Parts: sequence; C-alpha cells; structure tokens
Amino acid sequence: MRPLIAILALAVIMIVSLRAFSRHPSLTGTITKSRPAFRASVLRRGLSAGARTKDTRVSIHPYFNVKEGKMDDFKATFGDFYTCVDKETNCFYYGFSVNEEEGVIYNRECYDSAEGLKKHIDNTAAVAGPVGDLCHDVKLEIHGPAEELKKLEDLAKDINAKMFVLDENGFTNNNMKPGKDTAVSIHPYFKVPADKWDQFVGAFEKYYEAVKNEPNNHHYAFSTNKEEGIVFNREQYDSAEGLLAHIENTAPVNEVTAGLFDSVDLEIHGPASELEKLKDFAAESGSKLFVLDENARCYK
Repeated sequence: MRPLIAILALAVIMIVSLRAFSRHPSLTGTITKSRPAFRASVLRRGLSAGARTKDTRVSIHPYFNVKEGKMDDFKATFGDFYTCVDKETNCFYYGFSVNEEEGVIYNRECYDSAEGLKKHIDNTAAVAGPVGDLCHDVKLEIHGPAEELKKLEDLAKDINAKMFVLDENGFTNNNMKPGKDTAVSIHPYFKVPADKWDQFVGAFEKYYEAVKNEPNNHHYAFSTNKEEGIVFNREQYDSAEGLLAHIENTAPVNEVTAGLFDSVDLEIHGPASELEKLKDFAAESGSKLFVLDENARCYK
C-alpha cells in the first residue's frame, strides 16, 4: 500500500459542532443594516467577469486532525508538498489552511480531472508518508462530476473518502490569476432531511442565477452526498469584501431554503488579513476560521 494510502486509510469523520443556520433570521445581519451601499460598491470594483464555463474539476478535501504538540512539525512539511505540486500540470490551486484552536489542517486543492488527482497522489506519496505519524485521523472527501468520481471509486474505497457529486450547472469564472493564492472560500455543509432533499436541490438554480453576475466570485457549484443527506457548496471569492457582498446578494434566496435543512456547518478559509475582516460575521454565523498559508499557490 502506498504511503499516502496508508495515511489516508486512517480517515474518520470528525464531527464539528453543528449550529443551526435557520436560527439566524438573516446571515447578512449587521452587514446590510450598517452598510446599505456595501454590495454595490464592492461589485463596482470587482473582478473581471472572466470567461464563465461549466465547472468539471475534481477537488479533494482533506481535514487532518493533528496530534497535540505536532502542529509545528506538520507545518514544517508544507514546503515539501509545494515543491512537489509545483511540478504538476493538472493542479489549479493548492494551499494549506490551519485552525489552530481545533488542531486541524486542511488543504484547499483542485485538479482538472480524476487522472489529475491520481497523478497528484502518486507525486506526493513520498512526502506524505511521514505525515501519518503526526495525525490522529483524517477526514477525506472528493468532489467532482459523476463521470470523474466513477474513475475514483477504487481510490475512494482505499482511502475511505466520501464522494460528493458536483452539480451539472456549477460554474467557474476562470478569473483566478497564477501566483500567490489570497482567495477567500466559505465551506457550508448543509444537513438536509430526506423529505426536503428535492426541494433543496430544486433551489440550486435560484442561487446560480443570483451569483452568476457577481464579479468577485471565482467559482460556484453545489455538490451532494445523498446517502448522508449532505449538500456542500464549492465557492470562492477574491476577498472578504467579495464574500460579504455575496452573502448580502443571496439573502433573498436563503429565504427560499430556510426550513429545508436541519443544520449547517460553516467554515471560512483565507489569508489572516482577510479573516480579520470577517470576525464579526464568523461569530454571528458560527463559522470556523482557517488561516490560509502564506505560500498557498494558484497555478491557473
């Protein structure tokens, strides 16, 4: 068994504290009340719209639960991983993010295909080997189109990864610039009951319609694990302001999905300087904050 497979086979679900999204009348809260022109001003100075295309990429979402006292040792390996990935041609972005309080390290990474992900795993196997001794366990997910996930079924079984099928209407704006990755991503995990599943999925299109004209958005696509009743959204923005503008922009659609899920786990990943601007929102929404490593990369 390859070193990385041996590590990732330890994967178990790390249950993070759930906080009911629906208990908040609106996620915009003080944003809307204190800055009525906020969204308009951000959108005016936003990114170029880029060339919007269907998002068919594959992302793997590893959450490493690091042993006490081993956080610095794990961080010391980041450079070795970056060196390996710099040689890859199938990677879009790659960067570690850290929640020190919970002792969790995440890797925000995305590839052009199932084959691209497999090549990455082979390429980083030697570097990943020693990391296994630094972790209690690992939670793993793979998100991508159904046809790409089909090619990854054996791998998913080997590493105990949960599969999330990417919605066919998800899109990427192709407006990320190669170089240092300073983007902000929000990671919502909605727990949806079986009798509300179709209604929730039916609301996807309303979100897409609202988001497609947001110039600060990099990509936006729902992914689902129906077996576990979980809906995720793979979404990313150019900045804290871009994320806040998105939250205000989609507030009316949130009213459509209110009551269609039991709970939601929220995380925000981004540079420390951007997370500082999001502390109030994080406290209001119960979001966990993950600081993006300064050496995180965007390749294309």
